[in-house]
Amino acid sequence: MHYEQLIDFSSWDFIFSIITFIVLFLILKHFFFDKVHDFMEKRSQEIQDSLDHAEETNRLADEKLQDYNERISNVEMESRQIIKKSRDEAKLQADQIIDEANDKARKTIEHSRAEVEREKATARKELKKEVGELAVLAAGKIIEKEIRQEDHQDIVDRIIEEAEEKPWN
Repeated sequence: MHYEQLIDFSSWDFIFSIITFIVLFLILKHFFFDKVHDFMEKRSQEIQDSLDHAEETNRLADEKLQDYNERISNVEMESRQIIKKSRDEAKLQADQIIDEANDKARKTIEHSRAEVEREKATARKELKKEVGELAVLAAGKIIEKEIRQEDHQDIVDRIIEEAEEKPWN
């Protein structure tokens, strides 16, 4: 069996192949590799810019989150202060209402006492008037009956003694 070479390499073929490869490489480098390289550099720069932008966005988001957390803690503290202030104001108003009610009750009691005293004074005046009228009637009855001078003097003395013992108020 005899083998024949499928590919025959001669030195001219090899040189021609190398020249073809170099020419092809230069053509590709000039028209394709530079553009691909520029595209890859551009893409790499875009990716780096995106990463930088994402990092900046994350930093801003963290700052906002921290700011919101501070605000939330401040809101809780402010709400506690508002509640405490409201309670204090409500207590103050309740105390004022109680003081006003006590003052009104005291004035009402004083007014009622004064009214009772006026009624007492009026009742005493009416009682004195009625007692006076009864005394006049009694005196009239006594006068109608003939009284001896000593009996008359005795009655007057008794009335004077009773008046001294129990004076009119």
